[in-house]
Amino acid sequence: MLRDERGAKGGAMLAIRKPVVRADAARYVLILTLAFALCVVVTRVYLELAGYPQLGNDTYHFAHALWGGLLQFFAVLLPLLCVNRWARDVSAVLAGAGAGLFIDEVGKFITQQNDYFFPLAAPIIYVAFLTILLIYLIVRRRQSSTDVHAEMYYVLGELEEVLEDDLSVSERDHLVTRLQQIAAQTARPDVADLARHITQYLQSASLDLSPDRITLSARCVALITRFEKRFLPRPIARALLIALFALSGVLSLVMLYVLATVLGGARGSLPDVLRVIVSETANVDSARSLNWYLILIGLDLVTGMLLLVAMVAFLIRRDVLASALGMIALVVTLAFSNTLSFYFDQFSVLFNTMFTFGVLLMLQRYRDRFVGEPLLSDAESVVAPDD
Repeated sequence: MLRDERGAKGGAMLAIRKPVVRADAARYVLILTLAFALCVVVTRVYLELAGYPQLGNDTYHFAHALWGGLLQFFAVLLPLLCVNRWARDVSAVLAGAGAGLFIDEVGKFITQQNDYFFPLAAPIIYVAFLTILLIYLIVRRRQSSTDVHAEMYYVLGELEEVLEDDLSVSERDHLVTRLQQIAAQTARPDVADLARHITQYLQSASLDLSPDRITLSARCVALITRFEKRFLPRPIARALLIALFALSGVLSLVMLYVLATVLGGARGSLPDVLRVIVSETANVDSARSLNWYLILIGLDLVTGMLLLVAMVAFLIRRDVLASALGMIALVVTLAFSNTLSFYFDQFSVLFNTMFTFGVLLMLQRYRDRFVGEPLLSDAESVVAPDD
C-alpha cells in the first residue's frame, strides 16, 4: 500500500522538500556493503601474505587510508556529474571500497603509537560492517511501504531507459503498473494526472521498446531456484540444518565439559584456574579483559545450547520453534560473540564469521520456502514434482 504524504495545503511544500528515500535504495546500500566487506578482507589477506609492504620511502608513506579517501571523493563526485544509473552503481562500489580501505587503518587513528594491530581495531571494523548491514535491512524493509513521492521519483528515474533507447517490454509493463498505483492512491490531482500522461506515453505505439533480456542476476536466481527444487527439498534442507546446528552445539558441549573438568579437578584458587584456561588466548592481559573473555565463553555456551534445542525441534518437526531459536542463536553469535572474538582472536575468526553468516542465510531461506506451509512427509516432499 502506497502512502500519500500530502497533508494540508500549507504543509504540502514541507512534505515535498523533506528527504525521500529512493525506492531502489536497498540495491545501492547492498552494493556498498559488499564492496566494504570485500575490500577489508582482500586488504587484510593481501597484507598478511605480502608481509605488510609499504608504499613510499624514508620520507613518505602512502597509507591505504589515503587511497580510501580518494575513492570516497570520486564516489561523491561521480553522481554529482552524471545522471546515468551506472554512475550510482559505480559510486556505491567506490564508496564501499573507500570506506573499507579507510577503516582498515582505524587502529592507527585511535592510538598514540599509530598501532595498526591494536586489538580494538578488528571489533570496530566488524561493528562498522554490522551497522551498514543493519542500514541495508532497514531500508529494504521500508521498500514494502514506499510512499507516493518515492515511487514517482523512481518512475522518473527509470525513464532514463527511454532516453538511452534501452527500455524493454517487461520494464515498460513494470513502470505502467507502478504509475497506475500512483494515480489510484495519490490525493494530489496533479500527480495523478502526470502519472496518467506518462502511462499513455509508455503505452503509445510510437515508443520504441527493446526485447526482454535475461540479466546475469536473473540467471543466477533462476539457477539457485532450480538447484533448490532439485537437490534441497524440505527433508534434505532440514537435515542439513540439523547437521550444522549439531556441529555448533556439540562444540559448545565439549567446551562446557572441558571447563567443568578443569574447574572440578584443579588444585588452587579459581583465579589460578582461569589463568590456566586463558593462558594461550591472545589479548587476555588484565582482569577486565578476562571478564570479557568469560562473557564470550558464556555467550558461546548459551548460543550452542540454543542451537542444540533448535536441532531437537527440527527432529520432531517443530519447524517454527526451531527456526526461531536458530535465528536468535545465530544473530546473537554474529552481533555479540563475534564482536568479542574479533578482539581476542582478531581476523582469525573471519572464516568462522562467514560460516555463521552462511548458516543464517540458509536458515532464512528455509523459513522463506517452508515455514508456515503444511508439513509434508519426507517421501512426499522428495518426490513432489517441480512447479
